[in-house]
Amino acid sequence: MIRITGLCKAFGEKQVLRGLDLCVDGPVVLMGPSGQGKTTLLRILMGLEQPDSGRIEGLSGRNVAAVFQEDRLCPQLTAADNICLTGHGVTREQATEELRCLGFTDADLSQPVSRLSGGQKRRAALLRALLCREAEILLMDEPFTGMDDALVGDAAAAVARHTAGRDALLVTHDHGAARLLGWPVVTLEGL
Repeated sequence: MIRITGLCKAFGEKQVLRGLDLCVDGPVVLMGPSGQGKTTLLRILMGLEQPDSGRIEGLSGRNVAAVFQEDRLCPQLTAADNICLTGHGVTREQATEELRCLGFTDADLSQPVSRLSGGQKRRAALLRALLCREAEILLMDEPFTGMDDALVGDAAAAVARHTAGRDALLVTHDHGAARLLGWPVVTLEGL
């Protein structure tokens, strides 16, 4: 369980998080308007930003996998190679099978990711985090960006399947995806 107590963060005069209290015990969807601190919260949990005040408990000694808003893939590698690059025990066969479940064809699988569509890159980045077997915590920032409705359904099913037994915080503006996941929804608005 991750327990967040009184978390505050400002960027200059812009207060983004104001006394946020949140408990993540299993998977949770985080929603809310732009500018309410959703991405900032994930960056704080990843250790990429420091809060101005507040406490976070439950991260120490736990492995975290993340899906950033940017795909952060190695462009010269295939989607499967990008997934296996993390070295977390995923075989090429496993990566290929998961990619096929998310609509990749043989032709797609043979291409470097630089030649894939934005939605395909997004699915590869999502699977790279989901397939990190050692990760006890998954932090996902807009993982369904660039996907049509059918692919969002497949991707949401993959997220649900691979987050079982792990704490997960998924940021999305996609109400349909949130419904498909069936996870508790926390809305950041005017906090």
